[in-house]
Amino acid sequence: MDYSKLPLFAEADVVVCGGGTAGAFAAKAAADMGKSVVVVEQFGSLGGTATNGLVMPIMHNHIDYNPQCSYISNIVKERMLALGATNELGRNFDPIILKAVLETICDEAGVKLMLHTFIAETIVNDGKLEAIVVANKNGLGLVKGKIFIDGTGDGDVCVRAGANYTAGNPETGKNQPISLRYMVSGVDFPAFGQFIKELCEKTQKWYGADYNEDGSIYVACCLGDQFTFSELFDEAIANGELTEEDKAYWQGFTVVGRPGTLAFNNPEFFDEVDGTNPDHLAHTQVKGKQRIIKQLLFYKKYCKGFENAYISEIAPMVGIRESRNIETEYVLTAVDLLSRKKFDDMFCQSNYPVDIHGKKLRCEDIATPVDDGKPWYEIPYRALVVKGLDNLYITGRCLGAEFLAQSSLRTQHAVRASGEAAGIGAALALDKNVLIRDIDGKEIREIMISKGAIFA
Repeated sequence: MDYSKLPLFAEADVVVCGGGTAGAFAAKAAADMGKSVVVVEQFGSLGGTATNGLVMPIMHNHIDYNPQCSYISNIVKERMLALGATNELGRNFDPIILKAVLETICDEAGVKLMLHTFIAETIVNDGKLEAIVVANKNGLGLVKGKIFIDGTGDGDVCVRAGANYTAGNPETGKNQPISLRYMVSGVDFPAFGQFIKELCEKTQKWYGADYNEDGSIYVACCLGDQFTFSELFDEAIANGELTEEDKAYWQGFTVVGRPGTLAFNNPEFFDEVDGTNPDHLAHTQVKGKQRIIKQLLFYKKYCKGFENAYISEIAPMVGIRESRNIETEYVLTAVDLLSRKKFDDMFCQSNYPVDIHGKKLRCEDIATPVDDGKPWYEIPYRALVVKGLDNLYITGRCLGAEFLAQSSLRTQHAVRASGEAAGIGAALALDKNVLIRDIDGKEIREIMISKGAIFA
């Protein structure tokens, strides 16, 4: 099929492919620099895994004072605070309100949002991406741009445009486990909190069971018997009500602005975990909902405070931790992270650990941290510039990094910073009439700082 003859649906200076966290930040950043921007997003809202995937809270970057390396994060936090949808730390948040906030700040900046629109193919000539082929209720059409930013979460545009990539653990070929998150409302927090305290005393285990003075709750359980809830899970498993897989990874916590609501980071799946395989995604949605129902019944039977509880939300998006890792001008390694490597063109700092679900690593066997008084690693601008293509960025969880390194930099604060840096980089490349690989990452960082971004 000659895609070039399809009707033109939209055209802009910067085309953001995917309106997840990174995509939303990229769009806002480019628009703030005076560029016309269009976002193509398959769901009916922005935010990706943070909103449609119910992935919260935002993980701490393990640097003192938790610098966010993003001016747009400051804007989002202020809007969310005003709506009672986050706390002063800005980490815990209401994912439904975040959808509206991200859409509002993009709308105010003049970004065109093409929601309910899927990306099907790309048109590339001489190493330059000229257009993407999209599909929506109007049929097939083209979206043309000067610079493109891949924020699909899986590097879909990069792969269709011919970029190289890796996927999965190089030892096993498998991707990280995936999850289907949900929220339970109608929980009597005082009753559940008292139950947690009594269970701790009964089991003499205090791991994975917190009921704090401010009313917040955190509960967790994994395989083994060291958790407060381990024996309850074992009993339910023995009775045929749950499986070992339900116990393997279970985590729940309160949600700001939603009294009586707990968000759960489970059920987790350890097989059929390819986030680019539609059969695996369907399996997680179908089997995940079945397990969620069983887990709700478990709470009602074994835990006080859940007598009137109900499922208030199940994520429409599967929680993918890792799928493709795109080849970029610089590819981060675990040695880079663990040796705390610094870069002149960095746009983000983090000290979040290597985080492979289901696997324990001796990080000291990989690299020795450099004691330079700066206990963090940095992500360079070059890790956003797709190798072999002149006008395409990769942002979010699949930017240029090897498997182990990706497990650290997939967190929200790094994802946000990657989108912001790509958006600013795109605007600079257009202003200077140069290729994106020729932009100095230091200039991007200076602009981020001038707009309010804080670095360590």
